[in-house]
Amino acid sequence: MIVSNPDEKINAQVIAVFPDKVKIVVEDLENFKIAEESLKVGSYLKIADNENAVLIAVIENFQISVGEGVQNYIIEAFPLGVLRNGKFERGGDSLAIPPKEVVPATIEDIKKIYEDTVNSAESFTFSNLSSNTEVAVPINGNKFFNKHIAIVGSTGSGKSHTLAKIIQKATSEKNENFHLNNSHVIVFDIHSEYKMAFPNASYIDISNLTLPYWMLNSEELEEFFLDTEANDHNQRNIFKESIILDRKQKFTGEEQDKQRIHLDSPIPFDINEVLNFAKFKNTEQIDTGDTYASGEKKGQPKLNQGRANSNMRCDSFKSLMIINKLSKLL
Repeated sequence: MIVSNPDEKINAQVIAVFPDKVKIVVEDLENFKIAEESLKVGSYLKIADNENAVLIAVIENFQISVGEGVQNYIIEAFPLGVLRNGKFERGGDSLAIPPKEVVPATIEDIKKIYEDTVNSAESFTFSNLSSNTEVAVPINGNKFFNKHIAIVGSTGSGKSHTLAKIIQKATSEKNENFHLNNSHVIVFDIHSEYKMAFPNASYIDISNLTLPYWMLNSEELEEFFLDTEANDHNQRNIFKESIILDRKQKFTGEEQDKQRIHLDSPIPFDINEVLNFAKFKNTEQIDTGDTYASGEKKGQPKLNQGRANSNMRCDSFKSLMIINKLSKLL
């Protein structure tokens, strides 16, 4: 803990105040510090006025001013907010002019900036201040988990570690002030990075996850079951028609909802029925409306083969073995 010496003379004063900057001149930089704490860019300062308000500012840069044998240090600091009656208020426009004193902030002052700004019932902490790890930086957990969050950084900067830390803290604080109630966390671990971080989690991969084929979208269904390189429109149309027809037959809802069913509707269908439909279309004979004028078939109606062509025969599906296997997953 850092403790200031009230008898120590600190030669520093504010020489300019701007909306987003405070300029301070320091005569003796060695005396302008607390104990062994060195000042640096990012250090915190307290600037007091005559109305018992204390402005907290962060050092952004400093300059050395030399003139007539006197060397002064010019510090520019960014105002964060005001400490008033032990509470931190963001914004630096409440300081009375002129300020009367400038001193480095103590660890207790810095903690008030972060630790006391979030209601304890909503406080969620997974990080500490980078410039001083003794200071915890809580956030409003309810707001944090109700927003879209992005963790960005270069390769090796710790993005995966940060995400794992957040989830670990969230799941371990069920009995603390902040907890996620009965929420569930799902991690899509594409590169298998998080399994060791969550040894007690339910791990799902290709070895224990089975999805029914009727959940595939239209492109995936065609890629899986059809000879897509043939670019045969009849094959695709009959395949699409058979799936939609079977889905409608298995649908038990309202008639108006049934009419909205399409190829990508997440409704079960039987691939064997699709195969039977293809066989039927392949052997179907359609009356053309004309009759034979002569020969053995004179007077008989002329028939044409149905829409299916040779590409849509039952063996045009990539593998009957796959079809039979997948039909068991319904």
